[in-house]
Amino acid sequence: MSIHKNTPEISYKSMVFVQKSILLVMVICIGFLYKAQLPLNHKAYHDSLYTALQTQRNDSAKARISFQLAHYWAVKRDQKKAEKYLAAGRSYFRNNRFLLGIYYSTVIEVYLDTDPVKTRSALHKADSLLSAFHTPDAYYTLARSWYSEAINAQKANDEKKALEIIVNKVIPLIKKSGKKDSLAMFYSQVGILLMNSDQMESAEEYFERIISMKNSLPANSNIVLRAYIYSGEAFTYRKKLPQAKARLDEAWKILVKNPGSSDYGDYYKVTGNYYEKAGQYDEAVHYYDKGIEVAKNINDTYLEGDLIRYRLGLLIETKQYEPAKKMLGQVMLNTRYMVDLDNRKEVYEQMARVSYALGQDSEAYRWQIKYSALSDSLHIARSDEDIAEIEAKFKNAEKAKTIAQLQADKKQSELNHKNQKLTNWILGITVMALLTGIFFLTYYYKSARKLAVQKEINHEQHLKEIENQHQLKLVQAMLGAEERERQRIGRDLHDGLGGMLAGIKMNLSQQAQSEYHNLNTVISRLDESVTELRRIARNMMPESLVKIGLETALHDLCELLQNEDTQIEFQAINVDEKISDPAQMHIYRIIQELLSNAVRHAQPSNIMLQCSQNQSRFYITVEDDGTGFDTGMLSESPGIGFSNIRNRVAYMNGTMEITSAENEGTTVNIELDLNQEAG
Repeated sequence: MSIHKNTPEISYKSMVFVQKSILLVMVICIGFLYKAQLPLNHKAYHDSLYTALQTQRNDSAKARISFQLAHYWAVKRDQKKAEKYLAAGRSYFRNNRFLLGIYYSTVIEVYLDTDPVKTRSALHKADSLLSAFHTPDAYYTLARSWYSEAINAQKANDEKKALEIIVNKVIPLIKKSGKKDSLAMFYSQVGILLMNSDQMESAEEYFERIISMKNSLPANSNIVLRAYIYSGEAFTYRKKLPQAKARLDEAWKILVKNPGSSDYGDYYKVTGNYYEKAGQYDEAVHYYDKGIEVAKNINDTYLEGDLIRYRLGLLIETKQYEPAKKMLGQVMLNTRYMVDLDNRKEVYEQMARVSYALGQDSEAYRWQIKYSALSDSLHIARSDEDIAEIEAKFKNAEKAKTIAQLQADKKQSELNHKNQKLTNWILGITVMALLTGIFFLTYYYKSARKLAVQKEINHEQHLKEIENQHQLKLVQAMLGAEERERQRIGRDLHDGLGGMLAGIKMNLSQQAQSEYHNLNTVISRLDESVTELRRIARNMMPESLVKIGLETALHDLCELLQNEDTQIEFQAINVDEKISDPAQMHIYRIIQELLSNAVRHAQPSNIMLQCSQNQSRFYITVEDDGTGFDTGMLSESPGIGFSNIRNRVAYMNGTMEITSAENEGTTVNIELDLNQEAG
């Protein structure tokens, strides 16, 4: 959804329907931001998201992937598929405020072009929910949400307000998010707005900013490509043709490496503008034709219509009326283009004008009649002047007879139009009835097949549940025995051996003045032993967990593990104090192992621990900025600590996701079912 008006002089000066073209270009360009938000290979991007959704087990991750697919189909202007994935994403969670904020942000993208009331309401909800979070993801989502206000301002022809929103609201949020590709994308939008206001020199400065950032942007992003194209357009408009050619050549270097890119159409359009400005009309027509072909292949009717207008405008401007008429004839064979009533009226009107310029007055009048039949009463009234002008051409040759015949043709054309409309209604109703019958038959057949398949799946799931229950009982017994043994050893160490060592220390203290000159050294060693004994006992059975509860115990654990080199931040959201004791112990042991591993092996400066609860679902997130590691090592040699974590997660019917790479830190997301322990 970009904000851009194309402004080639020749096309707009030569085309009679200049006002309509300007309005249409404004509608076309709303799709530019969407294009910039997708990678160059759109299909591969969609396939990767779809595969991830099918294989992902974590509900939170599935929700976010669904919202990304909704955004993808909103870009592709497929409202039904966008709504389908929007609803699917919402079904994966209940009261997660962050995911709810992302949901409302996606609502804005899906309904921006069709329901401004809904999108404005969604913006207020997204802003209220996400403003409480100070994370890069929250800043980025808020920026995209606020951009909808810029789009609405541009639709209301208030480009000054649109520019203020982007510069003062959107870009500051994007800078906080740290997403350079998104920052470049919104720089592009500022440049396009400046182009709309004929501030081409200022627009070029923003495109130059994007180009200077190209080495820090993702390789599969088309933001730099589109910056080259827009910059080439701005230079073309200012008649700086060498600079425009240089920009377009850089764009071409990127395009040839991405043969599946949908940006070829815009490249060909701007290149055609360039050659038209340079006076190389044959080259301009060549590129307009290539652009039209690309637009057809990607089913972009807006771009196709834009290129057709440019090509016709060039032919008419250079008074090539015969080629213009031939092209109009080819356009009329394009059923996809001609199905639009406005396009059809324009073609009929242009055929009338080209025929008139060629001196084919009778044919010009016939096309004028066709145009009038498709216009409302206001358009018909305006066309009377054209009819009168054509009628004047016949005043020296059987004027009265010709005018009478033309009027009769006009009435017959109007009658034929009415009959055609009636026939179309009848055919439409018949086709709808047939399609309805086919739909119900197909639905019945698919339902029967689906029921049979579902029965088989249910049977297989029942067998798997029996097997899983057996495995869970074994794990429960193992973990319970392990925990009881930990507690027994902890009590024995603390109450038995600990007490004995303390007594020895007291006795030795009383003998400090005796002949044993090294007695103080022995007492010091015993004191260190008692301290170490208590630390071991605390790890075996944390007192704060038993006496005060999970949240306080985790606070104590974070304070215990952090040091001068590593700071640990702990956030608890809606953690219930009534979680069962076994479940609290499992959660504590999982987090204890994760934090210990991070401190010992990752050498991080900061660790963030977040725990949240949504009814019976408990969520754990541990992020560090340490050295990271190759996650493939976990499947080859997981280690005792990781095996213990995995066993406890499996016992609580949970899922675990680990994201890490060398020198990029580590993120662990765990989702647990508290009902599993309760059961």
